[in-house]
Amino acid sequence: MSRSNAEWSEWARRRRVSFEIQPLMEVRGSEKLQVGFALSLYAEAPMDKAPGTERRAAAEALKHELLGFVQEAFPAEERAKTELEPPRTAVLRPENELKPEISLTWRIFHKDEYLKAVTAEDRDGMTGLEKRLSERGLKRGHW
Repeated sequence: MSRSNAEWSEWARRRRVSFEIQPLMEVRGSEKLQVGFALSLYAEAPMDKAPGTERRAAAEALKHELLGFVQEAFPAEERAKTELEPPRTAVLRPENELKPEISLTWRIFHKDEYLKAVTAEDRDGMTGLEKRLSERGLKRGHW
């Protein structure tokens, strides 16, 4: 089921979803090289649920919502490859006053060669991605 930007914005507001984009760095020889980007989505952990099974189930459902958001909002790119990093149970970030959050991070890099340096065109593409995230109601950094 496809959602409109307004529906995604309401979802993001209700779930307090934010994002961060960081450089993805690697070392080739003695050179430090930016090979892509790391896109992290954060959503408020369901602390209103009872500890234990109920809270874990709500957190798992939220992870699936975040995955669904990315799959719908950003269909597969021809030039880039993405890999979802293993999810963590919860994160505590100073940017969000150490409140528990569910987090998923994708590594985004060149499809043809992992150690290929990021170009100006790649950076422009990420600017477009940031704009699409904002159009769908996500806040950069924190709520």
